[in-house]
Amino acid sequence: MINKNLIQNIIKLFKYKKYEEVILEIDENFDFKNCPLDLVNLSAVSKLLKVNNTKEDVISALNDFEIYYKRSEKKIQKIEAITNYISTCVVNSRKYNEIIPYFKKAEKLYEQCATNFGYDEKLYSRGVDLYKYTLNINKSRKILKELIKNKTKSKITACAYGYMSNYTYDWGLKEYFEYSKNLKTFFSKYEIKNITEINYQKNKKIKLGFISKDFTSDHSLTYFLKNIVSNLDKNKFESFGISLSNDNLLEGSSAELKNNFDNWLDLSKLKNQQIINKLQDLKIEILIDLMGLFHADRIEIFNSRVAPVQISWLGYPNTVGFSTIDYLISDVNLIKEDEEKYYLEKVIKISDIWNCHSGFKFKRELTNLPIKKNNFITFGSFNNFLKISDEVVEVWSKILKNVNNSKLILKSSLTVNKDSLLQKFKKYGVHNSIEFYDKKDFLNTKDHLGLYQKIDIALDTFPYNGVTTTFEALWSGVPVITMKGFNMNSRCGESILRNANLDYLISQDKADYYNIVLYYSNNPKKLDDLRTMIHKNILNTPLFNSEKFSNDFQRKLIDVYKKN
Repeated sequence: MINKNLIQNIIKLFKYKKYEEVILEIDENFDFKNCPLDLVNLSAVSKLLKVNNTKEDVISALNDFEIYYKRSEKKIQKIEAITNYISTCVVNSRKYNEIIPYFKKAEKLYEQCATNFGYDEKLYSRGVDLYKYTLNINKSRKILKELIKNKTKSKITACAYGYMSNYTYDWGLKEYFEYSKNLKTFFSKYEIKNITEINYQKNKKIKLGFISKDFTSDHSLTYFLKNIVSNLDKNKFESFGISLSNDNLLEGSSAELKNNFDNWLDLSKLKNQQIINKLQDLKIEILIDLMGLFHADRIEIFNSRVAPVQISWLGYPNTVGFSTIDYLISDVNLIKEDEEKYYLEKVIKISDIWNCHSGFKFKRELTNLPIKKNNFITFGSFNNFLKISDEVVEVWSKILKNVNNSKLILKSSLTVNKDSLLQKFKKYGVHNSIEFYDKKDFLNTKDHLGLYQKIDIALDTFPYNGVTTTFEALWSGVPVITMKGFNMNSRCGESILRNANLDYLISQDKADYYNIVLYYSNNPKKLDDLRTMIHKNILNTPLFNSEKFSNDFQRKLIDVYKKN
């Protein structure tokens, strides 16, 4: 007979966050085979919420969720079980490799649940997370499409469908643009002061704000921004760094960036309405978004007319779809003149390249080609694994098969399931040629860059090109092979290499990509000469000429400011 008083006491312990006691009471008083279902779920959740939980706690919680799922008969319980199971896998696999095998079970349970119950927004939303983590982009997008078809109101889902589509060839410029025009309907409009009611004439200088949720640690964004900010004309501009991440996360490059601004605002604890009020009170005149669709919770700020001029730059290389974002900063290589109609923002084209890297402070060294020591070619890519499309896997596998004893080093900036990626290469029989590195194994940026000393040729991804990774490889003297694209984000590699005077490393298609890689793989002397030339010349190109870029950048800002 069930002791109702005992159950009520356990529930009370849970409400008071006494999770250790909850687990103990359930273990001592119930056999899990006959334990009330709600207590099975409570046990699992308590193991995740308890202070200093361990790997064993997480695995035990997963097992509890599975029991909860299998014993449940109600739809709401089964969905609760599988969504908790997926979330636990995604969150904890970042800490424990032992969680990875549980993703196969997660997929099995998810598919079973979706088949049995059909559409459910909560279930489908967790399915998106599951298949994103396991690098099944097509499946993830398919679920996102169903969520939108069923009229979800989730702005996170709406943004995810937009940015996830950049990883595939399914959408051309027109398809993406048509979708982007409806994005604003997912976002709130906030209370704002009419721009005409704000007296900007009292500003002694143009107040220029850069807003981001990524001013953290050594985030790649900070390396593109810090020299631009320090080179701003102090007689014309007053700069504001507007951080939506807690200042406790500042270190390394982000801490240096903070000091380059005239003003620094940590608004991470404020709600969007409060942030808008603050920015209008400060009379910010040009507000630049550095986030795009990657941060749905904060990009919403730009869906209102907060400042007279609102610009998208750097963080997201595509249109956001807000009529209140006036301009998108690009260059002549990224957006062709007849394509500007497919970007809701007016396109500002910087004279050379759309961004510029500050470089690094430690000494650059021209190291020997790894092939001289290894007697085999080593390829590498440090792009996040979502960018490694099925087309990329196909071409890279062909390269590995046809370059004797070659190796491929992979390292992702994004935490995803590398085993899922390995399985894709396994289909082509080249999985033993892949070597993975984990970002958590590198203590700092210098250690990360040191990994390029192991690489003979860096391979860019497509259609979503690398940006930071290409700059870093070239700074390190490592040549990068890229492919031409069809929109802004798929042409980043092309723009970088053109501005590096390395046009001959830009391939026209998959066959050309393969042939260029094979040519340099089979001609170590040519590869060595190329490496030496890149190391000698790269800092003198627009890629790292911060002063020139900053001057161009400021002129463009003044031009649009005067037009306002």
